[in-house]
Amino acid sequence: MTPDEPDPLAAVFLRSARDVPDRVAVRDGGGGAWTYAEVAAAASELADRLAAAGVAPGDRVGVLASRRAGGPVAILAVLWSGATYVPIDPGWPTARRATVLRGAQARMVLAVDTAQDTPEAVPRMDLTTPELLGTRSTAPSSPRPRPHPGSAYIIFTSGSTGAPKGVEVRSAAAAGLVASVASLIGAGPDSVFVALSSFAFDVSVFDVFAPWSVGGELVVAAELQILSNQLGPLLETPGRQTFLQTTPTVLQHLLRAGLKVPAGTVLLLAGERLRRSLVAQVAHVTQVWNLYGPTETTIYATAHACLPLPPDDQEPDLPIGTAVNGAVLEVRPLPDAPCEETGELVIGGPGVALGYFGRPDLTAERFLDGGSRYATGDVVRRRADGLLVHAGRVDRQVKIRGNRVELDEVERALADLVGHGRVAVRVDEHRVAGPHLAAFVADPHHDVVELRRRLAERLPAYMVPTRIHQVPGIPMTSSGKTDHRALRAPEESGA
Repeated sequence: MTPDEPDPLAAVFLRSARDVPDRVAVRDGGGGAWTYAEVAAAASELADRLAAAGVAPGDRVGVLASRRAGGPVAILAVLWSGATYVPIDPGWPTARRATVLRGAQARMVLAVDTAQDTPEAVPRMDLTTPELLGTRSTAPSSPRPRPHPGSAYIIFTSGSTGAPKGVEVRSAAAAGLVASVASLIGAGPDSVFVALSSFAFDVSVFDVFAPWSVGGELVVAAELQILSNQLGPLLETPGRQTFLQTTPTVLQHLLRAGLKVPAGTVLLLAGERLRRSLVAQVAHVTQVWNLYGPTETTIYATAHACLPLPPDDQEPDLPIGTAVNGAVLEVRPLPDAPCEETGELVIGGPGVALGYFGRPDLTAERFLDGGSRYATGDVVRRRADGLLVHAGRVDRQVKIRGNRVELDEVERALADLVGHGRVAVRVDEHRVAGPHLAAFVADPHHDVVELRRRLAERLPAYMVPTRIHQVPGIPMTSSGKTDHRALRAPEESGA
């Protein structure tokens, strides 16, 4: 990418805006709909306002947006301005929002349809979807060039050091991934993508730009529609192909709550290991894709078409499949692996991120060979048919509802609150609720309800332990480290 090139993700949208200006580009869960021409005008005007407020190409702009159509348009506007967007979930606690904006060195914040606070030190522009997408008659300006190396976004994930780290992703990498996978799954101008994910979850980049890359329609489901299982009407799109992307855990919850997925739907499942038993429940749909990829390799690195389910393959976990978008996959042997076909997955290719923003030390730990490859920490097994299956982790990173969680970060936050290190956190599995965190505190003097409340002030909801057990002590290994395998809740130990 040359220094004077417009943003590739913005260019993805612009091609459709020029080809089909009068088609609906985005529809709000509340009923509003806006064409490509209207979105282009709105994004261009907001980009001009950002420039007038002092935002220069290459700056970072926080986007704090509720689940309405204004969120994706604000993201497009930041890219249009030549800046890098930093998504912030309104559901995060105040301290988390401040940490992310500080870590990204944000120039300003766009707050769309939300009154959630942000640090006073960072200039803020408040907008609503109706304001942002109001009628405009002026022709849009051209997107501003961005400086090399052209990062589109910085997404912050849980960090083992006790603080979140920001993954900086090139716009060209994201645009390439969108084009590659949209073609793979059969997206076209009649496609409707129903978006459920937080804008701070990297799969939302595909939710937004995949339909825009083909002249299709993006539908932003409101939080209440998801929680109350009112998605059925959004999925009924006669004569059009509907795509729904979510995590396996969320799909399982929706199915248990009574969601009937129309037969013409294409399901995209990502963020967690995918069980054959779940896919069997939706085997009537057009296709189910199992998509895998760390944020550090730009959304997805592999894909697998799950249907039809082979009757002679009864493995409980479905494969993550084969490489997409030119990803180069290497299974690096591990010393204790049960077989030579099992090891840590290392990914190279055009999707590898620039690294962790402002953290060259952390970047050097995981990005290999001068940053050209990323050591995922994911253990995979190569089957006889060449397909890869996820088989665990080499570290203490886990997934909760598709969100990456470093257990060390949760333990550090808990230790700060109780005033000592006699704490531990593990993942428990519940038959209905799925995976969740359980914490152990070797201290009878703390109110566990108060501890959970105070943790919720520091950590996103998915990182707050569902249960906190008060125990006599934390088991240790012979080397003096916490023996997480020996942790026992009172009901497990008979105490």
